[in-house]
Amino acid sequence: MVLGHQRCGAVAATVQGGEAHGHIPGLLKAIRPAVDQAQGRPGDLLDNAIRANVALVAAKLKGAAPILAPAVQGGKVKVVGAYYDLDTGKVSLLP
Repeated sequence: MVLGHQRCGAVAATVQGGEAHGHIPGLLKAIRPAVDQAQGRPGDLLDNAIRANVALVAAKLKGAAPILAPAVQGGKVKVVGAYYDLDTGKVSLLP
C-alpha cells in the first residue's frame, strides 16, 4: 500500500518551492511530477498533489522490474494507493 496523508509536509514544501538543504532536494524532485500534474485541477492544490503523488508512486512500483512487475502481472502482489485523513483517522483507497 502506498499511503499518502492529509497535510503532507513534503508535498507542501514541493508546492511552495524555495530552497532546501541536505537530502530534501532529492525528495522534492521526486514529488515535483505530482505537483505539476495537480496544477490547474479543481480543488485544493496540496490535496490534489498528495493524491497524484500516491498514484505516481503506486504506478512506479507496479512497473518495477525485475521483482515487482512480474509479481503484479502474475497476480501474486497487489499495489494499491490510499489516502489517510488525519482529522478523521479514515483511510480511503484511491482509484
